Amino acid sequence: MNELIHRAVESSQNGITIAQLINGQFPLIYANAAFYRLSGYGPDEVIGNDCRFLQGGLTNQPGLQTLRAALAQGHEATVLLRNFRKDGTEFWNELMVSPVRGDSGELTHYVGIQHDVTQRENDAQAIAALNLTLAQRSQELALANESLRSFSSSASHDLRAPLSSIRGFCAALKKSAELPLGSRPAHYMARIEANVERMGLLIEALLKLAHSGSGKLTLSECDLSLVAREVVDALQADAPEPQAQVHIEPGLQAVGDAALLRSVLQNLLGNALKYSSKTPGARVYFGREADAAGQARFFVRDNGEGFDMQVAGKLFGAFERFHSEADYPGTGLGLATVRRIVTRHGGVVFAESAPGAGAVFYFTLGTPRTD
Repeated sequence: MNELIHRAVESSQNGITIAQLINGQFPLIYANAAFYRLSGYGPDEVIGNDCRFLQGGLTNQPGLQTLRAALAQGHEATVLLRNFRKDGTEFWNELMVSPVRGDSGELTHYVGIQHDVTQRENDAQAIAALNLTLAQRSQELALANESLRSFSSSASHDLRAPLSSIRGFCAALKKSAELPLGSRPAHYMARIEANVERMGLLIEALLKLAHSGSGKLTLSECDLSLVAREVVDALQADAPEPQAQVHIEPGLQAVGDAALLRSVLQNLLGNALKYSSKTPGARVYFGREADAAGQARFFVRDNGEGFDMQVAGKLFGAFERFHSEADYPGTGLGLATVRRIVTRHGGVVFAESAPGAGAVFYFTLGTPRTD
């Protein structure tokens, strides 16, 4: 039996030591092979010494204080220590000590089990550092959201007021002055009014972009097919002929913020109608399909102008435009708004296209973030 126990101890992957109580000290009288591998020391450097040679200069660790108290009182203890191998490399040692008593109950020996937990502790420190970084990022995000709210308030009042004044003075000037059609003054006035209108659209788009990334989501079951039909009807109400044929798959349901999801469809369907408006036999589709992994995704497809996939990385950035504004008017903020909303709903959005071959925009809706 003793031979079996010896083999079991020697084959252990954990370091095992036996210390004997001599004159109030606990010098080692045995260490297994795993302990020698762990520490890098040999038997002649270990036997007869206590384990303080592993501590280097770190003699005031909290774990050591706990260990000393346990040894003095003859108790069991499990402590975490920063130890050093013979070559100077540091490792985290989870040490478990158990007292051994003689027949009369007196303390005679201590058995120690050494466990290298360096990877565990390094992982824990990395997680703690990551959590600290996440907390800092969360504070930064809160400040950014507050800045967006401040911007929204400023845009609603401080930016709109001057535009209203410019519109009013333009109207007054046109009434008080004769501006012959085709004249240079009439041209200048038309340019002023057009730019005032464009600035108004930009302000509205910026407000939508700011709102899309902040505020609490109001979640409900949304009929995206119905929303898409309402969006298309509104977009086509004032559009010139001819108009694209639009097919909307029925019964498309999703959980999300109804107002924000409507904004997604307004932007995607609006772009599809806009960039296919010059294509004979223009067609736009809104539906749902399974991707290669079997996950459901929504899509808006058109057979219009399309774009080069080499620039697709900039597609969802603010103020990024791939076509002339004279050909296809817009603010350049719609797809940036789409990405923010889809991301807040736990999804992703991406596109596939080629010049002159139309485009398809895919988006998924996962678990919405309610913060």
